[in-house]
Amino acid sequence: MSTASTPPAPQVPAPPPVPALPPAPPVPEAAREVHEGVIWNEADLLEFATGSVAKVFGPEFAEIDGFRARVRLPAPPYHFVTRVTALDAEPGVLRPARITTEYDVPEDAWYAVDGGVPPAVTVESGQCDLLLVSYLGIDFRNKGERVYRLLDSSLVFRGGLPTTGQTLRYEISIDRFVHQGETTLFFFSYDCYADGELILELRDACAGFFSKQELDTPLGIVLTDQDRARRAALPKGTFKPLAYARKDHLDRDDLELLAQGRPGDVFGPEHAQDPGINPALRLPDARLRMVDEVTVDRKGGPCELGLLTAVKHLEPDAWYFTCHFPDDPVLAGSLIAEGAIQLLQIYLMHQGMHLTLPDARFQTVPGRRIDVQVRGQVTPKDTEIRYEVEVTELTLLPRPTVIADVLIYLGDKPVVRMQNLGLQIVEKPGTPYRPETGGVPRFLGRRNRAGEAAMINELHLAHSAKGLLDMAMGPEFEIYRTSRAPYIPNGDFQFVDRVMSLTGTRGDLSPGSEMVTEYDSPEDAWYYRENSSPSMPNCVYMESSLQAAIFLGYYLGATLREPQEEYSIRNLDGRATLVKDIDLRGKTVRHHSRLLMTSVVSGAVLQNFSYELSADGEVFYTGESLFGYFAPAALANQVGLDSGSYRPTWIESEKPAPERVRRIELGPDSPAFRDPSGGGLHLPGGRFDLVDRVDLVADGGRHGAGYLHGHRSIRPDEWYFDCHFHRDPVMPGSLGVEAVLQALRLFVLDQDLARGMTRPRFAMATDVEMSWKYRGQILRDDRELFFDVHVKEVRKEADRLLLIADADLWKPGLRIYELTDVAVEVRPDAG
Repeated sequence: MSTASTPPAPQVPAPPPVPALPPAPPVPEAAREVHEGVIWNEADLLEFATGSVAKVFGPEFAEIDGFRARVRLPAPPYHFVTRVTALDAEPGVLRPARITTEYDVPEDAWYAVDGGVPPAVTVESGQCDLLLVSYLGIDFRNKGERVYRLLDSSLVFRGGLPTTGQTLRYEISIDRFVHQGETTLFFFSYDCYADGELILELRDACAGFFSKQELDTPLGIVLTDQDRARRAALPKGTFKPLAYARKDHLDRDDLELLAQGRPGDVFGPEHAQDPGINPALRLPDARLRMVDEVTVDRKGGPCELGLLTAVKHLEPDAWYFTCHFPDDPVLAGSLIAEGAIQLLQIYLMHQGMHLTLPDARFQTVPGRRIDVQVRGQVTPKDTEIRYEVEVTELTLLPRPTVIADVLIYLGDKPVVRMQNLGLQIVEKPGTPYRPETGGVPRFLGRRNRAGEAAMINELHLAHSAKGLLDMAMGPEFEIYRTSRAPYIPNGDFQFVDRVMSLTGTRGDLSPGSEMVTEYDSPEDAWYYRENSSPSMPNCVYMESSLQAAIFLGYYLGATLREPQEEYSIRNLDGRATLVKDIDLRGKTVRHHSRLLMTSVVSGAVLQNFSYELSADGEVFYTGESLFGYFAPAALANQVGLDSGSYRPTWIESEKPAPERVRRIELGPDSPAFRDPSGGGLHLPGGRFDLVDRVDLVADGGRHGAGYLHGHRSIRPDEWYFDCHFHRDPVMPGSLGVEAVLQALRLFVLDQDLARGMTRPRFAMATDVEMSWKYRGQILRDDRELFFDVHVKEVRKEADRLLLIADADLWKPGLRIYELTDVAVEVRPDAG
């Protein structure tokens, strides 16, 4: 067959030729010996696969040896059974029966990857349903005119994949037979044990025996209306790669590099790891490789989490046909599934998931039911099969994991379907995978874009947001496995990726400890796309700095002194300044946080931090903030900013004349979202659609320079509640600030303040220190929030328009936020 159409780059070695696999290795004399407890030994089983059934089952089966085709085991190199140790069956009688087999995985197994057994071999080693159904006499019924084909099965992995040197035991049962005319179906199951540990269950398996005519007219996979409705109902998701791949189309040369453990040479240097790191995270060599060309669309598929398409070119005389089966060549379903597994391996590396651990393996996902349907056969007359893999889940929790639905095509007809196929990356036993006692781990395999070793990485920060806190911070935090504890924000509202360094000691909460963390800001982040300009919005500046600062105190052990308390974390006060507005798309934001104070009071722990944010060595944002860890009783008795009394809004207390007040309804279709002059100014949307309506008084407010009263109805299913925080949902204070900023932008649009400016755009205001006080939070069951904005300065300078205001925000009955010098800026677009 021809190679991929894209020629290899000069520096890439051509892949080695696929080694020829021997049809059958010589059977050692020991294998020919019959030992106590062994019904059929290795020699018997090879004889059954490639020779005479009568020599194995006895002369009463001699007739079958004369048939054109009969049930066989696969021949080497796809023969994976060493002995049969138990049999409960009546020869020649098609009734329920049981068999127990064993397979000794060779230490030098040709298919192994760094000593690991791939899923294809793990599944295929349970191949003795074939031996059992033959012993029950199916070929006496088929007369050589019908051959075995698997139709359906469901698999659940219960443990890790086997390794070389282990013995796999399969307890196989045929549960029933169904006869439909001359066609016989049988239903079977098995349990697989590796050195006595249950690792795999196969259930609801159905196979049958079909004529050539029936096999030549396959139905293919029929997608029903229910299938299409299920696919359409899959939720959309997002996932930020740990490293962005420079290549999305892979040819045979690229796949060979991945088999050599060189993802950095394929996807780019950010995907590379130190020599010796992760020797098992590679594709199998060319003998077992079941894909030749791969295309990746990381935002494709119904869930927008990834779509992979791939082709395997088939050779009619290749080993995978000649061994399966000797008189009935057909591509094994387990090998087809292996191609899908290899695509998931590729996708995990494409997304940079391998970077999170120093010595790990690809493993199946335990406890998930994988449903497989086969409605067509792949034979030597077929020149290729095509894969379509739709990713349905992509997560770092509890380990880097991908779940997908898979269709395999012959031509335009889907013939195999796998649903809920999963793969994860898991550390080998004994490998360091989390911080040690005291919080300082050994090197865990992750380097940043500049090549610096990370202390902990995206995997650990994901656990600090929605997983096991001891995985994030070390064994001292195992006490929180059975109680609620604070988490940092998660998902689309998590803005810390890695901890690079810590200067401080766990348990020492005195001033001076410092932490350096990083956040990679994607070029295509939702907050750029949905903002009123393609720049980082205020809430991300605030959240990124605050999340990094609070993580320092939490990591040092702010809550460990009273582990019985189920603390919640809240920001109380802060001040911050954008000292320079730079384009952060695609850049790494570096946080430098410093602990200034810790105070322990009844039911609370208070900590103050300073911080600065930089990119490419340039500081662009600085601030200081006070946080509190509060016990439930302290949170339940909040009194807001006014000691529990209600302070009315300006519009309530001043009661301006109705003709001075103009109500503006907001929403994606509102004219207020667009620049009245036809320029580039507009309000943010999507997740920044935080205000339902605004009452505007152009000459109102405390300073007579403008007033806006905003209102927002609160729904329990607002997107941010699930992100902030896990098990403690509360609206982020930074989004309350965003609502105020939206009102200020609306004031600019309504008053046409940017008239005369060339290509104006909204921006973060530089060199204006904003300060805030929070004394309460918006919860799921709060019906609404409302706020006042008092414009106090409209400053027109040569290169910008600056609006500065003070603001207050209420929940029903309480004023809970106070903002001073909150500001927006309009400047000419230099782009």
